[in-house]
Amino acid sequence: MKNRSIRARAFGKAVPALSLLSLATSAALAQTPPAQLVVTASRTEQIITDVLPHTTVLGRDAIEQSQLTDLSSLLAREAGFQFTQSGGRGSQSTAFLRGAASLQVLVLVDGVPMTKQDTTGAVSLEHIVLDQVDRIEIVRGNVSAIHGSGAVGGVIQVFTRQGQAGHTGFMTAEAGSLGTSRVNLGTQGKHGDLGYAVSLGTLSTRGLNAANLSQTLNANPDADGYRNDNHSVHLSYDLGADHKVGLRSTHFNGRFDYDVAGSYATPTDVHKGTTRIDNNTVYWLGQLSPVWSSRLNYSEATERNTTATVGGYSYTTQAETRTRLMSWTHQVNLPAMVLSAGVDHQTQGIDAGIDGVTELTRQRKANAVYAGLVYNRSGHSAQFNLRHDSVQGVASKDSVYLGYGYELNPQWKLIASHSTAFNVPPLGYLYDPYSGNPSLRPETATTHEVGVQWASGSQRLRLSLFDTRTKDLLLYDMNTWQFSNVSSVKNQGLETSYSGRIQSTDLRASLTLQDPVNEATGQPLMRRPKTLASASVSQAVGLLTLGGNVRYTGGRSDLNGNPDLPSYVLLDLTARYALTRDWTLFGRIENATDSHYQTAYGYNQLPRTTTVGLSWKFKS
Repeated sequence: MKNRSIRARAFGKAVPALSLLSLATSAALAQTPPAQLVVTASRTEQIITDVLPHTTVLGRDAIEQSQLTDLSSLLAREAGFQFTQSGGRGSQSTAFLRGAASLQVLVLVDGVPMTKQDTTGAVSLEHIVLDQVDRIEIVRGNVSAIHGSGAVGGVIQVFTRQGQAGHTGFMTAEAGSLGTSRVNLGTQGKHGDLGYAVSLGTLSTRGLNAANLSQTLNANPDADGYRNDNHSVHLSYDLGADHKVGLRSTHFNGRFDYDVAGSYATPTDVHKGTTRIDNNTVYWLGQLSPVWSSRLNYSEATERNTTATVGGYSYTTQAETRTRLMSWTHQVNLPAMVLSAGVDHQTQGIDAGIDGVTELTRQRKANAVYAGLVYNRSGHSAQFNLRHDSVQGVASKDSVYLGYGYELNPQWKLIASHSTAFNVPPLGYLYDPYSGNPSLRPETATTHEVGVQWASGSQRLRLSLFDTRTKDLLLYDMNTWQFSNVSSVKNQGLETSYSGRIQSTDLRASLTLQDPVNEATGQPLMRRPKTLASASVSQAVGLLTLGGNVRYTGGRSDLNGNPDLPSYVLLDLTARYALTRDWTLFGRIENATDSHYQTAYGYNQLPRTTTVGLSWKFKS
């Protein structure tokens, strides 16, 4: 009865939002744009309306239209996604997708997993600058059967810039509140058999004091600044009509100030940190027969995190996560069916210490074999994926995805799926000399999902009811001062997203109703709201384009002993004016109503800020 009640409340809250979306879809449609392809959901290329998992694609046009600068801010507008930060820009953060925290959300940059192997198990989304990003794909739900450990809440796949036909040069410069500035320039295109994309950028702000001095003890009231220098390079070369080789290289170097509060801190302590992310890949693509294609990748990724405290008690920390990945995938295209298979060999490593003394050095191997099938014919679609992962010193796990879709008519489709996932503890959780626990078991999860999709022309509406159960949740136990498998959790809810274009108006909207609960205690999981909602509009009026986004985050609990965090609403406004074919003047106001809000108790977020800028883009 309780489960039925939760679902009933979810549908009751969703009806008004869905009614508004239905009104929008009844308007006259613009011409249908070219079909957008995705690869994450099934590891094969599909038109987005054919994809069975709830998937969102944000291309370069959507990124530029938002005028946002970092990945976490853009994702915060999407269904089921939430971002919390204990401090100013660049400070400790956590991403949530469908109520699953960073450790349970697999983030891939050009196919390479970005989860840190230290005691945070986090992903540094806040340091990934959108200037270097070409496309983002978000898949919600358990998809470990496709990508392996960590995909309990879903997968966020980031693709950096790549060369395309023709030649493009671009430059953007902006300045705004709090001493913020950004410059990005680059070029991309294709010359004969050589494809290229090169982009350089820098972003900086003096920030503000993020610590709320009325809620924290002994925090330094100084401004918490941030700087990020970044670049990306992609080169490819066609070896005839059927083979291609290439390399990708991305670099993000974030330097930030942060606050530490408590009885051991003093108001004169200075805290600084750096996060450097390097990701390098070489690859080969081959068309081995008219129906059989293959891809071979070798990648090396490194993330180095350092912090330094200067004051009454000075010290430095450092942690470096290393990932080497070799993957070989195959795809066979048959009538109405696509078969895929592959193998992964991964080496994960961590070096961490304090004051220059290394206290944790570990490395392990992770091997996987996987296969998949995608079927689409006569109104019926199906997807089946099976994967076996073997992680040295931890466990071997199988995971599965089974989905089915049925077209009621060309616009409406019913979708159902069953999937399992697992999550291996990071090396820091297992072997840190202070808090590690070598006896930890991997988390396991099961999701059942039913949904409906409406698609017509450029418009797409997706509604999903989901039920996810996770066992052996990995948490830090305050009683034992170690990481432990302390509980099981469940999250049931409704998730809906809409995107489309009506005449000259672009629209996006999302609504998430969820109930993440610790089954051992019956308490809600901290910092996860039950309601998330977002709506965006962009309207072209001659040479002027006006845009706006409103985002709602419901009330939620915080760390034990802290009061609950209240709900908040944020409004962002944008404008662009085409001066010439190549030059555009733009501006934005973030948090236009100057809302005072917190994503973590004791730390304030940015007030109203304004930015103006100029961009140039030339394409031959």
